Amino acid sequence: MLLHSLFFFYITFNSSLSIIIEDISKHLGTRTPYRFKYNKEDSKIKYPHCKDTKIWMVVRHGTRLPSAKDILGMNSVLKDLKHEILFQHRIAKGPLNSEQLDDFEKWSNNLEIEKEKFLTYEGQNEMILLAERTQKRFPNAIKKEYNNNTFEFRYTATQRAQQSARYFTVGLFDKKISQHVVFAPATKIDMVLRFYKHCDKWQKQVKKNSSTYKEQKIFGNSDLMNKTLESVSQRLGLNRTLSLDTVILMYKICGYETSWRKNHLSPWCYGFDRNRAEVLEYYIDLKHYWLDGYGYDLTYRQACILMKNLFERFRGDGASATFLFAHSGTLLKLLTHLELYKPERPLTGDSMNKGRAWRASDIDCFASNLAFVLYKCEDGDYVLTLHQERIIKLPMCDKELCPLATLWDYFKDSIHDCDIGDICRLN
Repeated sequence: MLLHSLFFFYITFNSSLSIIIEDISKHLGTRTPYRFKYNKEDSKIKYPHCKDTKIWMVVRHGTRLPSAKDILGMNSVLKDLKHEILFQHRIAKGPLNSEQLDDFEKWSNNLEIEKEKFLTYEGQNEMILLAERTQKRFPNAIKKEYNNNTFEFRYTATQRAQQSARYFTVGLFDKKISQHVVFAPATKIDMVLRFYKHCDKWQKQVKKNSSTYKEQKIFGNSDLMNKTLESVSQRLGLNRTLSLDTVILMYKICGYETSWRKNHLSPWCYGFDRNRAEVLEYYIDLKHYWLDGYGYDLTYRQACILMKNLFERFRGDGASATFLFAHSGTLLKLLTHLELYKPERPLTGDSMNKGRAWRASDIDCFASNLAFVLYKCEDGDYVLTLHQERIIKLPMCDKELCPLATLWDYFKDSIHDCDIGDICRLN
């Protein structure tokens, strides 16, 4: 059944009752497809008496394949569950219609463990199109002709980041020229793009600290979550209630398969309506808020290294176009360092904060990006910030086009004190 995820879609129950189920494809957390989030307006961004001269951009890799753990889960847990769903419908006439059951019949997993987290074809397209739109908006900062002195490309030592960078250059130039682009050597220990991976203090006090996951655990045991698990099970026609781990796996695979196939909704999405998807979305947001966001000062203090890199490029004579390809953890910590999307109160597991600004589906979907553009104006240097290709106003600025001096004054202390060795040292 072909479902267009931008609009309401219909599912017909066997009881002949047709109901409208709201779109869930925009509420799939960090696996939300970027094609539902990007800014389609790509005309040149102009300001009177100003000229775009430099750009510095951090890009999360494009849509990828699942982890080895999730691929194994698909091969065992979901494979068995598929057969259970089909069996229950044969004997009890469950609520899924014939087309949905046909989708389950056809579903299989042929992913290779060796290709875990690899960039997908959709991820390649995301990068090409992102590059094309970005160049259209800032044609002076991003020249059409490649020059090793004016462009800087850097990626982490992962296939998905490396390939994202490669396809991004295809969008900027063309396939032939992109083969001659010089990339900064990727290192296993990368203290700029994956600083947190090698921060011993953060690893111990945050990532491996059970308190970090306390609120998520509380929400996972809540009445709302229990009702969600019951609802998902009933929607699939099961005579038992699925575990939280199984429903989370379904939710993740729903996101992956919907992301990497255009005009397609994974059959594992059939267990959710928008309300239930939003419950699972909040469950995931609780993890990222406390692990990658505002939960601990140490988490976002580390991101000073990225701000330092930004100001070095904008205040120096090096490359005019810098593109850094990294990961969800990198981007979320930088957004937090910039004081963006901060909830009025910390996210907790005792109730669901529906109006929160911190929503991974919006701020950290596949191919998420954050760009700073330096404008040389008659009255000085200014910086324009874009997130998901949309202009945003930084909290410390009065206007969207913010004086470079204002940003420097605001961040100079954190940059001056940005000794990662000291910040990450275990006492």
